[in-house]
Amino acid sequence: MMDVKKDYYIILDIGSMATETEIRRAYRDLARQYHPDVNPEPEANLKFHALQEAYEVLGNPDQRKKYDRLRVHEGLEQASALSLRALVSHPILQHLSHDQAYYVRLDITPDQGLPTSRLPLNLCLVVDRSTSMQGRRIQQIKEAIRQIIDKLQPQDALSLVTFSDRAEVLIEGQQNIDKTRAKSMISTIQPAGGTEILPALEAGLKEIARQRSQNSVNHLILLTDGQTYGDESDCIDKARWAGSQGIQFSTIGIGSDWNENLLDKMASLSGGISIYIDSPEKIRTVFDETMQNLETVVARNLTMKLNLNPNVRLHEVFQISPQISRLSTRNDKTTLGALSLGQQQSLLLEFRVKGLAVGEHRVMRVTVEGDIPSQAKHRPWEWVEISVKVSESPLLNVEIPPPVTDALSKLAMFKMQEKVSNDIEVGQLERATQRLKLLATQLLDIGETNLAHAAMLEAGQLTRTRALSPEGRKTIHYGTRSLSLVPKQAIHLDPIPA
Repeated sequence: MMDVKKDYYIILDIGSMATETEIRRAYRDLARQYHPDVNPEPEANLKFHALQEAYEVLGNPDQRKKYDRLRVHEGLEQASALSLRALVSHPILQHLSHDQAYYVRLDITPDQGLPTSRLPLNLCLVVDRSTSMQGRRIQQIKEAIRQIIDKLQPQDALSLVTFSDRAEVLIEGQQNIDKTRAKSMISTIQPAGGTEILPALEAGLKEIARQRSQNSVNHLILLTDGQTYGDESDCIDKARWAGSQGIQFSTIGIGSDWNENLLDKMASLSGGISIYIDSPEKIRTVFDETMQNLETVVARNLTMKLNLNPNVRLHEVFQISPQISRLSTRNDKTTLGALSLGQQQSLLLEFRVKGLAVGEHRVMRVTVEGDIPSQAKHRPWEWVEISVKVSESPLLNVEIPPPVTDALSKLAMFKMQEKVSNDIEVGQLERATQRLKLLATQLLDIGETNLAHAAMLEAGQLTRTRALSPEGRKTIHYGTRSLSLVPKQAIHLDPIPA
């Protein structure tokens, strides 16, 4: 019988985020200690029965979820600041001896009733001022920076690093900056020199460290139009370190002569996003949208942890919204970055399942945790248990839920353009051309006319010149990663051999 006034977690001497394995281990260890057969003390018998009661509830995922909800409802536990929704591709699997693909779509949102207050920003702008930035590009950047300065509140900190083949700290990290003086400093930026990103990153991270606080949103915006040479791996290491320290990057490339693979990797490792700008006039819009997201951050440094059944193996993790990004997992944790008010972060997790016996099985527990500043009344984590039924009989007419097929459709088109690049690298130009034409057809099916046109143009470009144009490659890459979730009927399998 469940008694919500009893804290079963304390009885089992575990934390409220304990996994199923940890709960079972704690119960077994304590049951051995207090079992009446080995402990004759009167208190031991009472303790043993309390352990049994606690384990009957917490050892059953459904009962545990009900218990947690009732504890929150009675005001005995904190409600979560996060809301998780998990949808699986197959509620039933057939018993097979080989690997089966199994997908989970995970939607993460701030809890609807979460009270919010604007967190102080600790923002560093790292801006390319190499020779190629002269003209409209540098003028639009100056206007965009002035626009950010106007939006700053007294508790916000701003720093500015400009770089070419050397880095210069133009505005040191400080709160309540003199806006008039800062704008006059912006006017002194003059394009000259080449492009070296690493020294500028190092300088920018030092400036962020100056004003870092317990509640600040720590963010670095990197904008460049050129390629850095020889320091790419060090830039990636800096981004990985920044992500571990709760500092997200927005990496922005303008024009066509910059390394999208590098900027994508840096953004992903830090839990941020990468953006392509095809014209200088869009710089101000991108900066403005970035500021809006930063001003409404409610959760920082989100991470996801998986506790898997031994017969389940993680294959890949993708963020699919607000944009597609391949996520890496280190030490069983995946960095997810920040979450803003009204924003939904959606993930698609692909697993391989093998060897599950006939019956019902718990396949995984997914826990998302982060920093939720100024929300002491809400716990900073949430979890969801996922189970699957395994059947001996062949499965007929199994329908995958539309939100999962939508995510698979979006991801399939992004992967298609990745395969185009891979084919070109190994000299398979005819296969790459076929993929581009197929991609164009699929994009037309979902109404992405401009992007479909770009894919067809690049198919012709590839046939004529044996290479994609820099502009076209970036248009397709960033266009497919920014697709809205597409209708269920638009999903297609890639028939071209890998």
